[in-house]
Amino acid sequence: MLITSIDLGTTNVKVALIKFYEDSRVEVIKSLSQRVNPVQPEVNSYEHDPRDIEKHIKTLVKGCVGGVHPDAIVLTSYLFGLLLVDEEMNYLSNIITWMDERPYEVLNEVLPYSKELYFRTGCPPLHIYGLPKIIWFKRRLGSEFRRVKYLMDSKAFLMNFLTGEYVTDLSTASGTYQLLNLRTLKWDDLGLTIAGVDEGSLPGLHEGYYVGTLRRGLKEELGFNDDIPVVLGLFDGASMIYGATGGLSGLGVVNLGSSAMIRAVTSEATVDPSPLMTFQTYYFIDKTWLGGGAINNAGVVVEYIIKLLYDIDPQDPIKYSKVLESLNNTVKRTRTLISIPLLHPERLPFIKPTRRLSILGLDSSSRREDVAISVIEGVLMLLALIYSSMEDVGVSVDEVRVGGKLSEYYFIRKLLANILGRKVMYTTVGDLSHIGNIFLALRALKHVNQKGIYELCESITSGAERVYPTENEVMYYKSLLREFKDLINKLYM
Repeated sequence: MLITSIDLGTTNVKVALIKFYEDSRVEVIKSLSQRVNPVQPEVNSYEHDPRDIEKHIKTLVKGCVGGVHPDAIVLTSYLFGLLLVDEEMNYLSNIITWMDERPYEVLNEVLPYSKELYFRTGCPPLHIYGLPKIIWFKRRLGSEFRRVKYLMDSKAFLMNFLTGEYVTDLSTASGTYQLLNLRTLKWDDLGLTIAGVDEGSLPGLHEGYYVGTLRRGLKEELGFNDDIPVVLGLFDGASMIYGATGGLSGLGVVNLGSSAMIRAVTSEATVDPSPLMTFQTYYFIDKTWLGGGAINNAGVVVEYIIKLLYDIDPQDPIKYSKVLESLNNTVKRTRTLISIPLLHPERLPFIKPTRRLSILGLDSSSRREDVAISVIEGVLMLLALIYSSMEDVGVSVDEVRVGGKLSEYYFIRKLLANILGRKVMYTTVGDLSHIGNIFLALRALKHVNQKGIYELCESITSGAERVYPTENEVMYYKSLLREFKDLINKLYM
């Protein structure tokens, strides 16, 4: 089976041609990516021009597929994007991404409803969601907002561009809008009332294995002769989780990309009962949910600190990787260092957005290597705070499966095992999001059922590396995590 995987990320759009063999081997035949340059018309803005993304996708598909006829195209995309569209499907705005801080201006209008909204949607009161973005657009545009007919998330944008259908998958809708009821899996009446919109402006809802068809004009432009199924897919983190677990409950998954997440597949929609609302819960697939949470400050902070300390451009992959490889062989000498890696406002509602990156404990013996490692530790300890809240409500795992760019470095996998106190599995079979997309294509085209996906997943991951925590390091990081949590309580809450 040949699939073309299209992954729209905050930093890059990636297209890969992937072959899945009958013996469960996966081969990435070709993979291309293009950086998505942000549009920043004012302070604190971070937008994507949808027309640029369309051009990138066409160029990358042509370059990657090169006349080969794939069996399916599968989509994955980021959460939290919002695009305004008129009745004729003309774009009235750029896509407002999670890195855009301007909707924070109206977050107070959501706060009175935050606890009830959180219970209904799994989304705590954060400016990154679609609900405050809609309110912000209304305030910004005034009477011009009447031209808006549709409110598209990133997946609905991709599906409309590729197939002409205005639909999205339930996982992307759940994690983007703050408007999807976790239990009914329909648009929530309270959220719609607060937003002042009706569900007709929002996309149709489907499971991730829903199939559309590549529209005729685009099919001809890309050089395909026959119809090609387009599988709706999941949001980027969910696709990675599907590839890592096959949808099996009881496993933890960590993704370490520009942002990061720690989640577990659960059979119930569980939320944090405490007033802190520490984690988010989103719908996944087949009446399962993703309990856990995500942080904004991961790879973006590591890139920043390496650029600052080493004076290299993180967009130079060779030099950037060389620095991280050098840290593989470095023991942090200054163990007094603690970094609170909040370069950007965080998805944790109890953290003040006005306080940013802090590095505490510097002394005359501190080296740049120590600072870099402490920042990476800080990223992982933010995830550990979320996992601690998950355990408090009974969401606990014995094994964590990890993916994402930062997970390619062994010392980071070992740090993760020690900080979480859990076994960490890492597979080199390929990008787990690609694997997840293959699984979705196999299901969508009815080659296998869900039980077959479980078996395929275990076969693919059977030879994976497993990194075990070290007892004395686990004890050290438990102590450090307590201090880390105290500092956040004192400085950031």
